[in-house]
Amino acid sequence: PTEFSRAAILHAVTVHIVLNDEALLLAEKESFRNCLVIMRPKTVSKDLPSRAQVRAHIDKEFKDHINAI
Repeated sequence: PTEFSRAAILHAVTVHIVLNDEALLLAEKESFRNCLVIMRPKTVSKDLPSRAQVRAHIDKEFKDHINAI
C-alpha cells in the first residue's frame, strides 16, 4: 500500500496475525500498536483495529474464499 487507510491497516494486521499464527490479542497489545504508530505518527487509536475487528475480517475473508470455490 502506498497510502494509509483503516481498511489497509486492518487487512495488514489480519494477514500478519493469520500467517504468523499469532493470537488475536496481538492487535490490542500496546507494544504492537506502538510499532504501528511509529510508522505513521499521525495515527490515533481509533485508526488501529481491535481484535474484534480482526476476527470479523478473518470471518469475512474466509466466507468470501469459500463462496468463491
